[in-house]
Amino acid sequence: MTSVYDLNGKVAVVTGGAGAIGGAICEKLASCGATVVVSDVATEKGEAFAKTLGNNSSFCYCDISKYESVQQLIDTVVERYGKLDIMVNNAGINTGKPEERVTTDQYPVETWHKIIGIDLDGTFYCCQLASRQMIKQGGGNIINVASVAGVVALRLQVGFVAAKAAIIRMSEAMACELGPKGIRVNVLSPGSTLFEGTRKLFYANKDFADRLLSFIPAGRPADVTEMGEAVAFLASDASQYMNGHNLIVDGGWTCGFNRDF
Repeated sequence: MTSVYDLNGKVAVVTGGAGAIGGAICEKLASCGATVVVSDVATEKGEAFAKTLGNNSSFCYCDISKYESVQQLIDTVVERYGKLDIMVNNAGINTGKPEERVTTDQYPVETWHKIIGIDLDGTFYCCQLASRQMIKQGGGNIINVASVAGVVALRLQVGFVAAKAAIIRMSEAMACELGPKGIRVNVLSPGSTLFEGTRKLFYANKDFADRLLSFIPAGRPADVTEMGEAVAFLASDASQYMNGHNLIVDGGWTCGFNRDF
């Protein structure tokens, strides 16, 4: 199937590329003709997945919470392919178990630092080091993955909310600074997206799932492939005049939908 987005000749890095949303992004970019570098801390899984994307794609380990690891990622990509056109900063974490979702007064400081260290600090490291390479080569495209939690506050996950809100504003600042240098910086904010982790956390309990979906006008969670489509759009020339934009893909969740009014 021919993609509507032409990314032939482009080199793209996707952090968290071995995960559910990251994997869908990798697959879509590869289907559009891009050479994709799958970056993740899960080496075995990432290497196996990268092989499914074709001969032009590869895996590169990176722990985005460590500045030196991100620098090594960028250096490796440039050494392999000579350039970096598209940087998709998808890697991130949140509290994954229901019992870890607690109010601010009980929220562990260790959890706060861990989430901020990966989701926010790590995204900044990736943006800074990727932008340095992109400036050298005359331009590029940075796409940061945030969340609807950065658009409207969600309860019991204050660290994640803070990190994702900061990513959105940080990306706007970067767009202002890097736009004149030929680099676009945009954001994707996914809504509730169905994959193994969210299926267990949100959709295993029918009553809870029905209550959650009742606030989403689309009446369903997103599929990971829909996030891949959105990133391909932002990575392509179809969005060439978009810079500093937060693309919310949430089925209408954050538009203020109320069931009773």
